[in-house]
Amino acid sequence: MFLISHVVGGRVNILHVLSQFEVTGAEAYATSLIEEQVNLGHTVFVASDTLTLPAKAAYLPMPIGRRSYRQRIRNVLSLVRLIREKNIAIVHAHSRAASWVSYFAARLTKRPLVSSVHGRQHIHASSRAFNIYGRHIIAIAETVKSHLVNDLGIRAEHVTLIPNCIPFERWEASVGCASNCAPSRAAEDPRRILFIGRLTGPKGDVARFLLKHVLPPVLQHHRATFTVIGGLITPPDIPELISSLNRAAGQPVVFLEGFRAEIAHIAQRIVSSDVVIASGRLVPETMALRRPVIAFGESNYVGVVSAETFDDAAATNFGDTGTPDEAEPNIVVYDLIRILEHPPTRPELERASLLARRRFDSKSVAARIQAIYEKSYIQMHSPTTIPVLMYHRVVTCPPTGSAHGIWVGVKDFEAQLRSLHARSFETITFRDHEEFACGRRALPRRPIILTFDDGYEDNYTVAFPLLRRYGYRAVIFAVTDSERRINSWDPEEPEARLLSFQQLRELSRYGIEIGSHTVSHINLVRADLEVVRKELRESKATLEQIVGLPVLSFAYPYGALDARTKELVAEAGYKFAAAAESGPLRLADDVREIRRTQVFPWTTRFGFWKKTLPSYQLYKQFKASVAAMK
Repeated sequence: MFLISHVVGGRVNILHVLSQFEVTGAEAYATSLIEEQVNLGHTVFVASDTLTLPAKAAYLPMPIGRRSYRQRIRNVLSLVRLIREKNIAIVHAHSRAASWVSYFAARLTKRPLVSSVHGRQHIHASSRAFNIYGRHIIAIAETVKSHLVNDLGIRAEHVTLIPNCIPFERWEASVGCASNCAPSRAAEDPRRILFIGRLTGPKGDVARFLLKHVLPPVLQHHRATFTVIGGLITPPDIPELISSLNRAAGQPVVFLEGFRAEIAHIAQRIVSSDVVIASGRLVPETMALRRPVIAFGESNYVGVVSAETFDDAAATNFGDTGTPDEAEPNIVVYDLIRILEHPPTRPELERASLLARRRFDSKSVAARIQAIYEKSYIQMHSPTTIPVLMYHRVVTCPPTGSAHGIWVGVKDFEAQLRSLHARSFETITFRDHEEFACGRRALPRRPIILTFDDGYEDNYTVAFPLLRRYGYRAVIFAVTDSERRINSWDPEEPEARLLSFQQLRELSRYGIEIGSHTVSHINLVRADLEVVRKELRESKATLEQIVGLPVLSFAYPYGALDARTKELVAEAGYKFAAAAESGPLRLADDVREIRRTQVFPWTTRFGFWKKTLPSYQLYKQFKASVAAMK
């Protein structure tokens, strides 16, 4: 199997493909991500026209940005050879040109493709007719996602919003305590304005706009200097504009610096400035260093970025991906003068810094991208569907007065295990699935997951001996309330004891996965935010203390969930979350809303056989749609 031959110990070989002729935000994004991936033990390769920023990766020069069809075919064949020679497991493209050649190379080598889209794409017939980004697309800003969906016709479920990847620790370490205070100088000293950005393409037009229309009136009101840090290429008209401004001022007030790759150099320039004008990832980098910043990008002018304007500004990647709109010179002049005269306070800068670090932190972003890698890998290499069955109790005699039928008899349960064994099913747990997704094991030919909700004592006394007899394992989602070890949340069901912590420990030692079902079996959709967070965190911590293992899985009490609940489950650190009758047909399509099939006391042997078919959930959906039409 591909998994075994190309992945060792969960550490994979990753190929990043870029197309560029000078430093871009995509390169900064990729190199920051690569650093996190290498720290996790992955081996990383980069194929690109150029690579200027330091990267912990093997760089393989390749003319990806040359778009003649002959060169594209050569690039595809070169990537195919590279993928096979280096045992590449994941291909990650970072531009349209890179995605074009990567799409065909990945198809030819049967490798998953992930594409990060960093900006708005040219709209033409071919871009709408054919999606070369694949089914696993990362949009770095909200406007990029809406552009892909609305303008290019890409399905929304194929696009995930994950922001830029920024190693804030390196930025702050490069300036030390300097980031904690404003530049120290006398009141009569000129204010320092800093512009950072490429000087080619639309970003160069922003620099020209500032030099022609904004800086002259600002210099009439304030003693200031204006420093431009450009890219590798400087169009000849930019130095001419700067010379003209300096002649008019009678002294040097505008300075041009070439690009330098060291973070420390740019960070020192930022912290010594009174205000920075930038776009894209440079805005949150400036915010993290607690300096005032104005966002002005290649698509639109945003203005002063503060804690109050942060979300709206981030939606356009701070002016780089919004709806194209011409800036008004008087508005930019007003904002710049206002921030020079009334700079943000220290607490205001701290709040903005915290927001930037929360959203763009490289470790959390890399973890989210890793989840996309795993999803793409699973969808390519796992079975179409993995049946996930839901049980509650297994009893020796039917309970009196049960209103919901959340039990099966011991004889029926044994017959069901016997049926699975006869059909060569092998049980796996969500922990096994995580091992597969990380490349540490292969899935059996016919996997199935058996789950038990609530954690009843009969799971240990009745079900466990039968599971051991057939060599099977399961997942038990346990309620952790230590004071009430009965099903106190369900007055319509007869009282039933829950598993003791010692029993949970013994089950875990055998290989039964213990997952969380909250502390008190509350409806998470109806509960207050902090109550939900507390239930999720405390139940996870309690179980991890009991079994001595990370708790990866969770089941929603009552099957109740919504978008907020799913986000909070992810925030609490659960990799998997089991629903009831909701969720996509494939487990890998949404691991935090895993659809399950419930087994009832009235489930017949034929009914059980149907419930374990790969097509069962599709059959149920078809029946429901037919019933809805009547």
